[in-house]
Amino acid sequence: MTQPNPWRLRRSLLITPAHRRERLEKALTLAADSVIFDLEDGVPPSRKPEARASAAAALRTGEFGRRERVVRLNAIGSEEFDRDLQALPWDRIDTVLVPKVEHPDAVRQLDRRLPAGVSIILSLETPRGVLNALPIADASPRIAGLFFGPGDYTLQTGGALTAPALAMPRAVIAAAAGAVGAQAIDAPFMGLKDMAGTRADAEVARELGFSGKMVFHPDQIATVNAVFTPDAAEVARAERFVRGYRAAAHRGEAVAYVDGEFIAMDLVPRMERIIATAREAAQAEAA
Repeated sequence: MTQPNPWRLRRSLLITPAHRRERLEKALTLAADSVIFDLEDGVPPSRKPEARASAAAALRTGEFGRRERVVRLNAIGSEEFDRDLQALPWDRIDTVLVPKVEHPDAVRQLDRRLPAGVSIILSLETPRGVLNALPIADASPRIAGLFFGPGDYTLQTGGALTAPALAMPRAVIAAAAGAVGAQAIDAPFMGLKDMAGTRADAEVARELGFSGKMVFHPDQIATVNAVFTPDAAEVARAERFVRGYRAAAHRGEAVAYVDGEFIAMDLVPRMERIIATAREAAQAEAA
């Protein structure tokens, strides 16, 4: 099996119900890094066939540009999941988002059935899924991301949908994603018109190590993109650190001293990722 690159620019992932063809078309005009065609919870059961047909048509004919082409499938092992696999144009799909994963065996089942070259983002939405995050992430070499869905998690735990209450599961998912070289993707902020709340929630996620956030509404895209894009000061600092470390390494030294801090090899990849993210974001904005 060929392992796809587990990292790409995924600051904002816009999810759109696939039976709403007009929304699919609009999504392709927006600045989201990824467009997710939803075949699962956003689609009424009676309209699943329509959603598959609409998603397939949009994937075949739509102009995605740099945007990642993602489909949220129905639950692994369900009849709807089997129908999804049969109906979709796999040569036009970059990644699948899979809901409510709780066990590594489900991931291995998915891995066997997906065409080669398709990446996977796994949605961990329950306490069991969160507590199994690392073995789940280890179950396939094509895991590109772990997504945290807090709705079912808080339903089962009785916890609140607040940053302090969600700090533990978010941190666990970020750690599991980091352990396998994948990205952690955060849930949408529910206040669709509350840009201050959207920004604050995204900033918490970024501090925990998340690379991006799913969004429900087009108005959230710019705010989320801004939070997950390193600013000029961050990039300049990262560039100084990388230059300083490389100069020290050239002199045969293991540690550099830059801006009053000691810089060792383990910090350099993080700085290089900041620089690469900023470069990719600039290219996306220019596209």
